[in-house]
Formats: sequence, C-alpha cells, structure tokens
Amino acid sequence: MLVRLPLRTPFTSAHGTETVREVTIVKLVAEDGVTGWGECSSLGAPGYAAEIGTASWDALRGEIVPALLAGGSWRDPSRPMASAAVDTALADLDCRSRHESLAARLGGSRSWVETCAVIGLVPSLDELLAAASARVADGYRHLKLKIRPGWDVEPLRAVREHFPQVSLAADANGSYDDGGAAFPAAAVDSLGLAYLEQPFPAGRLDLAAELGARAATPIALDESIGSVEAARRAVQTGAARVLNVKPARLGGIGAACEVCEAAAGLGVDAFVGGMLETGVGRAAALAVASLPGCSLPTDLGPSSRYFVQDLTEPIEVCGGRIPVPGGEGIGVAPLPERLASFRVDHAVLRP
Repeated sequence: MLVRLPLRTPFTSAHGTETVREVTIVKLVAEDGVTGWGECSSLGAPGYAAEIGTASWDALRGEIVPALLAGGSWRDPSRPMASAAVDTALADLDCRSRHESLAARLGGSRSWVETCAVIGLVPSLDELLAAASARVADGYRHLKLKIRPGWDVEPLRAVREHFPQVSLAADANGSYDDGGAAFPAAAVDSLGLAYLEQPFPAGRLDLAAELGARAATPIALDESIGSVEAARRAVQTGAARVLNVKPARLGGIGAACEVCEAAAGLGVDAFVGGMLETGVGRAAALAVASLPGCSLPTDLGPSSRYFVQDLTEPIEVCGGRIPVPGGEGIGVAPLPERLASFRVDHAVLRP
C-alpha cells in the first residue's frame, strides 16, 4: 500500500527538500496467517537515487510482487529499494513464523545502538546552532551536518566551537562536482571531523580517492555503495575509509549484512544510515545496525524527529541511544488505524 506521512519539519540536503514521506508498505500473508512487513523507502524525487517513490509503487504492484507470487525471479537490480521492501517482508515473515527476532537471526549483539543526529541544511548559523543545541540537550554525543558548496567550513566551525565535546561529521551528498581542488580539504581537516561523507557524485571514486590520499579526514561513501562489490572497490582504491550501509539502497538486508562483514574484513568502519523511514523501515535497519561490524553510530533517527505520528509505535532515542526492537521479526508492525489514516492507494495481489 502507498502511504503518505507529512514530515514534522522539512528536511533539506544537497539533493533537495522533503516535506512529505510517501513510501510503499509491503504486507505478505502466509497461508497460516503469519504476516511479514517491509518498506520501500525511495524518496519523492530523483537526486539521492534514480529510483523514486511512485515508480517503486508501480513496480511493486505491477512486476515485483506478481513475480514473487508466481514463484519466479522477483529481484530487480534497477529497483533496489523496491526489492528491499519485499526482501524485508520475507525475512520478517520467516522470523515471525519461527518466533525469533530479525536482529538475533542476523547475529546482532546489541539491544541499543549509539546514534548520530543529522541536521539538514538550514538558512542561517543561528538556526543551525539552535538545532545543534537541541540535539546536544537531548543527549546526543554525535552530530552530522549536511553541507554543500558555500555552506561548509563556516557552519562546521561554528558547531565545533560551540560544542567541542561532540563528535562531528559532515555529509555533502555528492554536491562537490568540480574536482578535488573544489573541496576545502585543509580547512575541514582542521576541524577534526569523524568523517566526511560523499563529497563527490556517486560515480566519481577517482575524486574521492584523490581527496582521501591528501586529506586527514576519513572519507565515507553512501550513494557510491550500491553493492558489496562497489564497497570493496571503494575501499581498495582508497576512495573510502568509512561505509554508510543502507539496506534500502543495497537491495535488502542480506546485502547490507555482507557489506558490514566486508567492512570488518577490510579494516574500515561502517554505520547504518537512514532514509527518513517510517517505523517499519527503521526497525529493519536497526537490526542491521546491531551487528558487530557496524562500528560507528547509526544516523537512524527517532520517530518523533520526523513524524507527529509514525505508522508503528514510536521508536525513540534515549540518552543518545536508540533501541533495537527485540520482538519477533522486525519487532514492530504498523498500527491499523495509522495505515487507514495515511493510506493513499493500495492493491491486493494473490497467487
């Protein structure tokens, strides 16, 4: 079903501004009535990825789920986020049928994970510092600022000077596309960032490797990591010392776990990143974030940061940490009244 939830406040990155989260929720029901849930977290417009919400919805109801029900090959490499929704629903259903949690099945070792609060692009330093102050007051010890050309060193320096005790990172979402010399590496290095995420467009591993060779700040990659092979190539070429692991972007939970394992084997750090998910997608991603290979704080945020009402019971941060749902399957399920309230379209498909 297609659901639309207004965001509590607009969220802006170099890719654009999201004011509403429109996602597809996949519900699989077995013959014995056991139910599995998955979420397709593709965004509303191209920028972060070519796959967008309306196209994912059409693909799920028109191609992917019918192929699954027919017993055929249902994964679509060109639509990893739609594929990830079905992958998650299948895993959730299977875990629920066996009365086990997804996190435990994956080998998760933590019931709580450290979180990093992400602050989007804002119009002024005053608004930025107010947002940072609120996060620090909430108990966060890790902050990540969205940056872009013209909004980079000054905001980072302002937050570093006001909050020297916090771990600080930056995410450019691929917005520096004029070559390595366009990025103010020396100035950023002086700020002692935990990492700099995706400075260049996804396909420019050469620029990331060049910057990584001369910058002290570790380079993290997100949009560039679409597969385990891409993760290995990024590390081996020197383009990444940190990997942002997103089950939605990678096509499912299994691939996300493989990237976490690859990161540990290659000796680099990894963390699970967020996609402004509802509770369904957030719970599944938290199961991956509980893995030992996720060595840095997740940037999955609490329900109340994004939504007045989530689809599920809220998943909230406490003292800078977020709980890994420990019930059967992903540990949460949409509340029927919320689905009814936020649903804008649905389709029922049978074998």
